[in-house]
Amino acid sequence: MKPKNKKLHRIHIFFTALLTVLVTCITVFRFPEELEIMTEDNFYQKASTVPNQIKIIAIDETTLQKLGPYSEWNRSYFAELIEKLNSNPDAKPKVIGMDIIFSGTNNSDEDKRFVEAVKNSGNVVLASKLETDSHVVRQGSGAEYAIETYIKDEITAYEALNAVSESGFTNIILDDDGYVRRAYTYIDFNGRTYKSFAYIVAEKMIENVDSLSELPPVVEIKYSGNPGDFETIPMSDVLDGTVPSKYFADSIVLVGAHEEGMLDSYRVPIDHSVEMYGVECHANAIAAFTEDKLITAAPIWIEAVIAAFAAFAFGIVMSRRKIRTCVTALFGIIVIYLIAAAAVFSLTSIKMSILYIPIGVVAEFLVFLLVRYVELQKKRADEMQKMLFSMADSMAEAIEGRTPYNANHTKNVAKRCIEMLDYINQMHKEKRTEMHFTKKDKNQLYLAAMLHDIGKMDVPLEIMDKPTKLGHHEAPLRSRLEIITLKLKNDILSGAAPKETAEQQIAEINEFLNNLNGYNCGRPLKEDEWAFVDKICSSVYRSADGEEIPYLTQEEIDDLHIKAGTLSENERLIMQSHVVYTDKILKHMHFGSNYSDVREMAANHHELLNAKGYPNGIGAEKLDVMTRILTIMDIYDSLIADDRPYKKAKPNDIAFKILDEEAEFGKIDTELLAIAKEIWFNQEDKS
Repeated sequence: MKPKNKKLHRIHIFFTALLTVLVTCITVFRFPEELEIMTEDNFYQKASTVPNQIKIIAIDETTLQKLGPYSEWNRSYFAELIEKLNSNPDAKPKVIGMDIIFSGTNNSDEDKRFVEAVKNSGNVVLASKLETDSHVVRQGSGAEYAIETYIKDEITAYEALNAVSESGFTNIILDDDGYVRRAYTYIDFNGRTYKSFAYIVAEKMIENVDSLSELPPVVEIKYSGNPGDFETIPMSDVLDGTVPSKYFADSIVLVGAHEEGMLDSYRVPIDHSVEMYGVECHANAIAAFTEDKLITAAPIWIEAVIAAFAAFAFGIVMSRRKIRTCVTALFGIIVIYLIAAAAVFSLTSIKMSILYIPIGVVAEFLVFLLVRYVELQKKRADEMQKMLFSMADSMAEAIEGRTPYNANHTKNVAKRCIEMLDYINQMHKEKRTEMHFTKKDKNQLYLAAMLHDIGKMDVPLEIMDKPTKLGHHEAPLRSRLEIITLKLKNDILSGAAPKETAEQQIAEINEFLNNLNGYNCGRPLKEDEWAFVDKICSSVYRSADGEEIPYLTQEEIDDLHIKAGTLSENERLIMQSHVVYTDKILKHMHFGSNYSDVREMAANHHELLNAKGYPNGIGAEKLDVMTRILTIMDIYDSLIADDRPYKKAKPNDIAFKILDEEAEFGKIDTELLAIAKEIWFNQEDKS
């Protein structure tokens, strides 16, 4: 379906081309890169099958509890471990990778025993660590300089141990965001090749070693398992024979830290919530080398061509189709691309970017929607008011449908606000006031009144509907005091407590329970009532065997000490926060120029002229007439409402007396209050 407006169609084609160029640039320069990387992690890094032949002997909490702190170990533990693992020549591990750097020695018998055990085994790979530094070098003959990283030193096992076994460096590659996605294979520097720990272990396990030599120095790996997926056996269980050495026959055995206090854990892309120990990272790298689980990124130019073609083709096709068809095509392209990317990765381990093509087609779709929106703007403008008003009615229904209390408040406030505007306009006609309100003003105030409490959707019902100070804590309190009463009666019968004392305590509890409704309601308590409540709050039942049961929990004590009303200070703050949520919700709604003041009026309906309202404490200079009217009507309806669980409805004269006091304190507008009194006292007289 061609757009009816040819000019808009040409604009659409122009923006389609412009967006195609933009999407191409985004793909080439990988923006936003961090989001793309995280998305790729979630899409490509999925736990597969963990190789059974790779086992981890862990220096874990169990081992440290049995053998003592690691800092106090001598190398006899490691010598004994290697001796046990290789005790049966026909059932020993293929490789024992020691992910520990044994860098110092005192030439003790234990160290010598360790050297001898490694020498005799022939299957041990030791760990080393490369120390790097950087310096500035000139590039060519020009004046440009670059920072070059170089290997300063290699920390290896002590000389005697290093001489009897191969070693590989265990340096971990951290990406800019702190995650481990890549692994070293080897590093060539100054004519020497340094092989990584995982690379050397993998060399000993595969027949075609040449395939490893073809790898680049750094590779991205596909993780075989999540943190904790590789089989892990405490080192102490191997040493004491709980796990026999033959269990490790023909396996890759990695020995390393597996306890948080040893500070050898890293964030990994396969699970962003749990860190992975270094020895597990090496296990995943070894699995990637031996099972060809290496990831290759697709060439950027291929991704750029695909992204540009998809965006441009989708944009052109959309300009001639209905919205429903375009939505289907949008989701179809994204789903097909993601399925294709997953299939390519599964077959070839080549990963495609996840976000850029969807970003391109979504951007084209948004341009298409914008063009159609402009095309239909005139027609939809006539429906704007009906839509807003019906939306406001629905939201008011949703708010008030949450609770049987306060059910008609929103509609009553809106109705009274409009009645007041109409009355003021009549006064203006009679030249009794200079105030006057337009139809736009009435529509705005009506919408603001209908939406002013929308933030209450976020307020818990147990606070909104809380009828008493204790609320839902009352039943457990009564039950506890009844149990204490039974215990006291039992103490009297058993002679465990003086009868007179126990009976007095029972009498106090009964008096408290009999008068609890009075203490629990929202009215302020008298001095003698406070004294009795405080006594009960501090009372504790003590049995003969030392059991202590406080009459009231601290939460119940806090509730009963609410001075007025039924809400604690924290609950009151939560209740007051509804205006903040009202503002946040309405902030995301587009009202148009004819309703531009709705959000501000609704969000400010608890602000006061003396700047002591909430949430922002703004004063008279920032509160317009319609907001002031909304504030007065909100307070008025709350006072006369007969559907509140925590208070009785107040008659008109009492309600306006309270409002007069508010006006005297400079909280609400005196002139507007006088008009309101005139309206509703007149109505009362007529009725």
